[in-house]
Amino acid sequence: MNKRGFTLVEVLVALALLSVGLVPAFIQATNALMLSTTVRNSLIAAHLAQEGVEVLRALRDDNWFAGRAFDAGLDACQVGCILAWNADTPQDAAGNLPLKFDAATGMYQYATGTDSPFRRKITVAHVSPVELSVISEVTWRERSVDKRFVVESHLYNWLP
Repeated sequence: MNKRGFTLVEVLVALALLSVGLVPAFIQATNALMLSTTVRNSLIAAHLAQEGVEVLRALRDDNWFAGRAFDAGLDACQVGCILAWNADTPQDAAGNLPLKFDAATGMYQYATGTDSPFRRKITVAHVSPVELSVISEVTWRERSVDKRFVVESHLYNWLP
């Protein structure tokens, strides 16, 4: 008897064995890709939230150097404000504008670039005459789920 090719049953068995081996690998690759996107966005949000606190800290320091009260000009942040890394004064957060990503500089800001999924709101509360509570909240939407990252810090008036 001369066997010159595969029968249909042999081909189907081979395809079944291949699919049992390859489908889980493709599923794992897809899951890894989605997880890497989630981790990347969470890391960006964490840095943007920390940046919000640091920019507000720089404004407090500028107030000291200019001989002003340490909390001068931060009133807009009592109900929430937006603040970019290169800002001199906070702006009201009405509308909660998305941060824009400038591909040329690699920076997030509100002036130039393309809209990113991230929105940042900074809130300042007076804890005492010499202490401010600063909450920097970054929100974004990922695969139809709202995500949020919050950083809280306290700034003090160390100068007499």
